[in-house]
Amino acid sequence: MTTAKEEAYDIRSILGQMREEYWQALSEEEAQAREVLECLVFTLGGERFAFETQHASEVIRVPKLIRVPAVQALIAGVFNLRGEITAAMDIRPMLGLPQPEIGAAGRIVVVKSDQFATGILIEAAHGVQGLCCDGFEPAPAARGKRFVRGHFNEEEGSIILLDMEALLAAPEIVVGEE
Repeated sequence: MTTAKEEAYDIRSILGQMREEYWQALSEEEAQAREVLECLVFTLGGERFAFETQHASEVIRVPKLIRVPAVQALIAGVFNLRGEITAAMDIRPMLGLPQPEIGAAGRIVVVKSDQFATGILIEAAHGVQGLCCDGFEPAPAARGKRFVRGHFNEEEGSIILLDMEALLAAPEIVVGEE
């Protein structure tokens, strides 16, 4: 004979209910899981840009840049990066962006391609962010936008995704070529 107290506290049904809630929560998390692109986010020409972290080697303060005569205007100067002479490039003209002064928040992002490493001057670094691919819109094909893959619509505003492979392969950034 079972009492009302024993019927109200049935351990098997409680454990079964807990198991169902656990698996339901897991399936909801999987449904909410989204593809995320890990990117370095920064300011360039007053706008927020990003590129995938696999292309970035490091972010450093802007050191003393030595101007080099007879090189294209994209090269702002060269600097010593742990014994390696590295070019610092201002890619804003390639992207059709205004060129405000690089202030105290300015940084250099050291990027590496298969052939070389270079530094890209930026106005500010915002850090590494996971950008949700659900909010990505590809860029329409346009001549001026050959280095832009598209943009992310984030709560803080739009973030433009650069095509670093195309940018690092561009003949404009190779010294001695125009």
